[in-house]
Amino acid sequence: MRLLPVQLAALALLVACGPGEPPTPPPTESTPAPVAKPATEPTPAPETKPTPEPAEQASPPTAAVPVAEPVAEPEPAPAKAPAAQPKPAPEPVAAAPSIRKPKRERFIEEHRLELKEQRWHVIGEPEPYTGQTKRWTIEGWKQAEGGYKNGMQHGRWKTWWDNGNLRSVVEFKNGKPSGPAIHWHANGQRKTEGTFANGKFTATAKWDEAGEALPLTPTPKP
Repeated sequence: MRLLPVQLAALALLVACGPGEPPTPPPTESTPAPVAKPATEPTPAPETKPTPEPAEQASPPTAAVPVAEPVAEPEPAPAKAPAAQPKPAPEPVAAAPSIRKPKRERFIEEHRLELKEQRWHVIGEPEPYTGQTKRWTIEGWKQAEGGYKNGMQHGRWKTWWDNGNLRSVVEFKNGKPSGPAIHWHANGQRKTEGTFANGKFTATAKWDEAGEALPLTPTPKP
């Protein structure tokens, strides 16, 4: 109600002045804004001190108990090995017969032999010759080879043609042919096969120089 006369005076002034600048409104008392009370601060919680851990009780030192060392048991004495019995002596082994001749066979070229009383001797020696020999032609071809026993032909004798081809292979005994015998032609083709008995040759097969078989006369017995 106090402001009413003031407002009326202002209204009358406004009407008197007419339209113009609007009158400056009277200052209004500023009502101070209520100050908000600060919020109540939370009551600080009382500090809790950590409970001290109980100190470990030191255990009284224990006296060291001496440990008795284990007594080593005496090792049993090693059993005595039985006395080694002597091994029986090995039985004598019979010596295998040697395939070699006990004495190297003698060899003499045939031109160093001479015939005495139907036996061959080395020139200048009284005893008949026993050993091997070879015969050569003047041209140098080997003509024959074989052995002697007590100065007489013995064992296998071989002869050759002058051209070098084999001519015969005959078994001898006491200076005479005895046993199997083979003859060849000069061209190398086999000629006869047979056997000597009592100084006589009996053919069991014959061939000509071309290698063709020939009939036997007489026909050999089965």
